[in-house]
Amino acid sequence: MAQPDRIDPPGVIGVAPGNEEAVFRNRARRLGLPYTAQVALGPNAYSDLNAIGRGRFAKTAGNDGAAYAAPDEDAVPEMARWLAAHPTARRRLFIATPTAIRAALRAAGARRYLQAARGRLASIGKIYSARLTVTGSQIVAGLALGAMIVMAAAMAPVATILAIDLTAGCFFLGVSLLRFVAAGQVPYRLPAPRIAADEDGLPVYTVLVPLLHEAHIVGQLVAALDRLAWPHDRLDIKLIVEEDDRPTRAAAARTARGPPYEIVVVPPGGPRTKPMALQYALTFARGDFVTIYDAEDRPHPDQLREAFQAFRSADQGLACLQAPIVIDNPGTSLLARLFAIEYSTLFDGLLPALVRLKLPLPLGGTSNHFRRSALEQVGGWDPHNVTEDADLGIRFVRFGYRAGMIMLPTYEEAPATMLPWMRQRTRWLKGWLQTWLVHMRQPLRFTREIGIRQLIGFNLIGLGMIISAIAHPAFLATPFLVASDPLSLWHEGDLVIAAILGVNLFNLAAGYLSVARLAGRTLALRGGRGHLSALIWLPLYWLLMAVACVRALTQIVLRPHHWDKTPHVGRAAGQRRSPVPRPQPRLAANRERT
Repeated sequence: MAQPDRIDPPGVIGVAPGNEEAVFRNRARRLGLPYTAQVALGPNAYSDLNAIGRGRFAKTAGNDGAAYAAPDEDAVPEMARWLAAHPTARRRLFIATPTAIRAALRAAGARRYLQAARGRLASIGKIYSARLTVTGSQIVAGLALGAMIVMAAAMAPVATILAIDLTAGCFFLGVSLLRFVAAGQVPYRLPAPRIAADEDGLPVYTVLVPLLHEAHIVGQLVAALDRLAWPHDRLDIKLIVEEDDRPTRAAAARTARGPPYEIVVVPPGGPRTKPMALQYALTFARGDFVTIYDAEDRPHPDQLREAFQAFRSADQGLACLQAPIVIDNPGTSLLARLFAIEYSTLFDGLLPALVRLKLPLPLGGTSNHFRRSALEQVGGWDPHNVTEDADLGIRFVRFGYRAGMIMLPTYEEAPATMLPWMRQRTRWLKGWLQTWLVHMRQPLRFTREIGIRQLIGFNLIGLGMIISAIAHPAFLATPFLVASDPLSLWHEGDLVIAAILGVNLFNLAAGYLSVARLAGRTLALRGGRGHLSALIWLPLYWLLMAVACVRALTQIVLRPHHWDKTPHVGRAAGQRRSPVPRPQPRLAANRERT
């Protein structure tokens, strides 16, 4: 039987894209075997990767069933000798393309592979899965904490408010200080990327692209992936579609014809989430390295080469590399411009600083590059976590791995209107809370695994994001309160009230200044300083985050695994509304090739 956690049918190294059928027709003629374009396998089909020398084949159940082989070129002579010794095998042996065999295996074992993918993380350890959002002990601890706060508020309301305010202020200030530190580390020019150039040394690289209701931008996607500067006979691009999403399946079939593209259809039965689609498709990935792109992404053509060179230059402890994501539609709306500033500070400022400080790296949902072996060792993605990227970044740390950054970006569109933005941000904040709850189920074990320093960083980045979003409206109200009653800082001589208001004002100023400082440095790297004027609307943007946080807290109780899909307009449609020139990065020197 085929192993349910991974399929590695024959590869097509050396077969040029578009010529696969001709190549295997020729091999069938040389072997004196019939060629077929249609591979029919039953539910009990299996693949044998070592049979008939290295001919490799897929076989239907029973001794009389048909067998389909896709021999590598250097296996043809050995297979010919085998056929001479077993002439009766010719009656039921057919030559087919590797693509056709893989598709037939996927279709025959879809349910089995889905079940294996759904349980892959749980087989590593149920403690890592968000399928159960909150454990019984966490519920008890939460209720106890809530009861203590209520009792404290009844007995000493002012002191309780001060304690809550100071706790929130510590997280808020901690995030602000991290931004200041990151701003001080942003270079004036981007380092020159190191690009792998030895064509013969490049391995098979798998690209996973989950698609849902995105038939309208499949053409744009394929055009972007066609520009990847990686030998196409060593590319393994999986377009992942849901079984009932017929328009996207049809668009993918029309646009992506033949190698290096394959369409992976996810059967119903698992949680309908992006990580479930990725987990299912990982079973069929052929590469030693794996990356993810979203439907609207346009990666830099040399990004795979930069990632591979970074992996090749590092030890096996480097499990993942995050490429920067650059927003290229900031001109479509004020919201998109603020989103572009946020991404600039995150991917060119905060994340590189976290790498240098050796703190956990919350991965972005796209443009992650993985060592296949490390990804499988930590259980892949959690199908039940709606920010599977952040969760995976923390899980790498728990297993002793680390993540890093590369320079060449992926261009992407930002939500340009309120409703898509709010849904996306709600999902992100809900997922961050999911991630925090999952990894803090056993705090002592978690601390032993990652250490005190990493634990502080995890809570500052993860929990701090949520607490800061909730605290910001209270901090923002402070200057209005002071302006309406300038003596409120010393109202009735109460130093406690003065302290609360003073700390809130300081935190508010530090928060805004830290963003302005970091944005000024990071936007300059990729020619986006013209967007800085939008920061005047930062208070309103953060208020919207507070609304999204309230929605996230509600959904974590009522709909913890619901995935709010972000619709993508696509570049062509966006340009008809507001053409935006792609910013050019400032590089430290001409690009090096190694």
